[in-house]
Amino acid sequence: MRRNLVFNSWLLILGIFYFGIGSLVNQTFITESTLTYLILIVKYFITIIGGYQVLRDTSKSELLLILIIGCLTVFLQIFIFYNPLTDGSRYSGFYLNPNSLGFICIMGYGLTFSMDKNWKLIGQIIFTIVGFLTFSRTFIIVWLLINVLAIRLSIKNIRTLLVGGVLLIGLITYNSFLPNSNARLDAMTKIFEGKSKNTSKLEEGGRTETWANFYPFIYSQPIFGNGYGAFSGNGVGGAAGVHNAYLKVIGEAGIFAFLIFILIFIMLIKNSYDIFLNQPHLFLMSTGLSLFLLTNHNYFDSGYVLFFTMWLQFQTKEQIDK
Repeated sequence: MRRNLVFNSWLLILGIFYFGIGSLVNQTFITESTLTYLILIVKYFITIIGGYQVLRDTSKSELLLILIIGCLTVFLQIFIFYNPLTDGSRYSGFYLNPNSLGFICIMGYGLTFSMDKNWKLIGQIIFTIVGFLTFSRTFIIVWLLINVLAIRLSIKNIRTLLVGGVLLIGLITYNSFLPNSNARLDAMTKIFEGKSKNTSKLEEGGRTETWANFYPFIYSQPIFGNGYGAFSGNGVGGAAGVHNAYLKVIGEAGIFAFLIFILIFIMLIKNSYDIFLNQPHLFLMSTGLSLFLLTNHNYFDSGYVLFFTMWLQFQTKEQIDK
């Protein structure tokens, strides 16, 4: 039976406020051509309208399979397609960015808590190993938090923490199989072996330092922001972007767009928490998504982040309405 056209009204309103205010306030930091910028806007609205139709028919098992296949591409990069001239010492598979792959692993790991015993175990092992290979500090922190929250479901879930700890120690101890050394892994290896107490490599590029560069610009233009692109790379804060979606929204489009944005995730966390014991994956994934956005500012041009926002909203509403 044909469904009536529906769309995600929250993200539609957010897009209108963010792109509308950000574009009108200041065009200085729109580094793309006018055509490219318009295409970016159109792609956003196509995603939240057309994509919403797709995700309504995407089941948990289908999504898990897609995420597992995507994660396993990291081994193709490491052992077959690795290029020492272009690839860094963090691994991203076909997602091309290690933080993007880390996000996929966070979503997949949370999703495993909706699966049966066998698929849950297989998925958790894959997402944990691949997530560690991204050397993403965000992934490790969120992975730990998800496992701590999962203990409320069953004390037996503490075993997952132990298994993950063993996998991490194994990676630290036997990291020579990787085609290129990673500074963070080398630092952890030396600390683990007792050869060093220097944690500078682990702390290097801390997000809090990056965020602090942008606070003055938020204070100076709190109502309508500094304009689209101001909190991206080569904007008001220098070569590096703000690496925080919440700060990016308020910094570029002001308080009204920010309130819509933050309300979306407050409602998502609250609603998914209400059904945590029956559908734990929704709260765990929503928590992971919300925390990921603290360290990543590519929200409006990231199809998979938008997709998971809408999928979680839809799935949570479906469960509450039952």
